[in-house]
Amino acid sequence: KTTAIHMGGSVWGGGGINGFVKTWRATSNGLEAAASQHCDACLCLDEMGQVEAKEAGEVAYMLANGAGKSRARRDGSGRPPAQWRLLFLSTGELSLADKMNEVGKKARAGQEVRLADVPADAEMGLGIFENLHGFETADIFARHLRDATGRFYGMAARAFLEQVTTLDPNDLRDAISEARKQFIDEYVPAGAEGQVLSVAGRFALIAAAGELATNFGITGWSDGDAGSAASVCFEAWLDRRGGAGAAEIKDGIAQIRKFLEAHGMARFEPMNTDDQNTYQRTINRAGFRHKNNAGNWEYMVLPETYRTELCKGLDTRAINRGLREQGLLIPDTHDGKTASRHRLPGMGTKRVYHIAAAIMGDSNV
Repeated sequence: KTTAIHMGGSVWGGGGINGFVKTWRATSNGLEAAASQHCDACLCLDEMGQVEAKEAGEVAYMLANGAGKSRARRDGSGRPPAQWRLLFLSTGELSLADKMNEVGKKARAGQEVRLADVPADAEMGLGIFENLHGFETADIFARHLRDATGRFYGMAARAFLEQVTTLDPNDLRDAISEARKQFIDEYVPAGAEGQVLSVAGRFALIAAAGELATNFGITGWSDGDAGSAASVCFEAWLDRRGGAGAAEIKDGIAQIRKFLEAHGMARFEPMNTDDQNTYQRTINRAGFRHKNNAGNWEYMVLPETYRTELCKGLDTRAINRGLREQGLLIPDTHDGKTASRHRLPGMGTKRVYHIAAAIMGDSNV
């Protein structure tokens, strides 16, 4: 991973302790300064594991949003925040979500969209590489590349800028817009959420720039190579993400499933005694359960428990909408409301959230 980020950085500048590639081992203020210095270029940050876990998520927002903190002058008046415009690369043994979990924080979908997590494995048995180009091992090839990036750097970006600035800005904008549209039409699944389109747009921009550099004679690649490489990375991100739907819905379903896996038998009282061989006392009841015609458990979750425990930290309305669209939350058969009415043992008729057995997949037996 470090070799890869030095290769990317070498397009713009050199290596070494004061070189183009920076490290995550800095405060948020230090990274803000680094972002300002790399405005209109690429910011390369090595090893996310070195950043303070409590700051990781906010730094991801800051870098992607292009603005630093608002600060006051000595006289109390506002100082304009630092601003920048860039794409940034990051490496690390941990994902952003893993890093934030170290201090008990949960990564928001917006943070993970801003820092797209692409696995550093080409699945060819060669680590990050697809081809060793005649070298005996991946390690020898990596060492060769690190040596090359330490001796040859900075020329590709200069050559690219010299040529791109000779083009008509309107023609260039239209060409890039068309290239991005083609990339999204080809690689983004129909009906994808805005989060997916946002990430796809960045990969599409990289693909367009790479193809333009190839046309300028800078890369030495064949036509289509840059677009193909960008598409492989985008599809790897999409596969790791788990699909083109909203990440909040996916995470919400996983959170509810985890709760039911942990507490399905202990905190959900059977609807009738035929659902179990012997009576079981239910402590801290979260709701009720009964078996459907297929012999799988369905859950009737009491409203307050549903909102404060199963959907803790989530947008309950959005989760309800996502669950209903996937057939995992069964609405009321009479009025169609999300919370359905059921006659519950000892409670009479009450509205609950009726979760379908399908939410448990193959484990609901």
